[in-house]
Amino acid sequence: MRNVLLNIFSLIVGIAVGIAAYGSYQNHKPTPIETKTEYVYIEREPEVITEVVYIEKEPTFYRELTEDDCYYLMDLSMRESENQGVVGMLWVMYTAECRAEAYGLTYEQVWKSDAFSSSWGRRGIEPNDDCKVALALFEEGWLPKPLYFRAGQYHSFGTPLAQVGQHYFSTK
Repeated sequence: MRNVLLNIFSLIVGIAVGIAAYGSYQNHKPTPIETKTEYVYIEREPEVITEVVYIEKEPTFYRELTEDDCYYLMDLSMRESENQGVVGMLWVMYTAECRAEAYGLTYEQVWKSDAFSSSWGRRGIEPNDDCKVALALFEEGWLPKPLYFRAGQYHSFGTPLAQVGQHYFSTK
């Protein structure tokens, strides 16, 4: 009987200690410890860094076209897009370049191929100022590579790339 009373007493004391510890835990609000940071300036001699840094520079891009190439490009762009302005003519020149590259042709062969049906029977058109500006831009820069174009809508093949005026340009 004594052991039973001793166990009950131990249980009651344990519960009381647990409740007291839990209450103390709930009421305890820790106070933050404030620390002060002091900065000390130490004067030193400046260090000279002798490290070689290579800066990659974009190469200057410029097409070297012959007089014949210029004639064929301007004639083709005038025949195909004289009413489309500088941008339309420029995109036709890009298409001619991509066709020459893709099929291993010269600009003359692209011009003679009659692949551009809207210009059949129109040869030797005098280039206007827009065409000359488009050729100058063509010699200096590059845009995404159009391979085909069509008036009115995209072809059923190729990936659509851009619409310039009435022409729809696409890639492979």
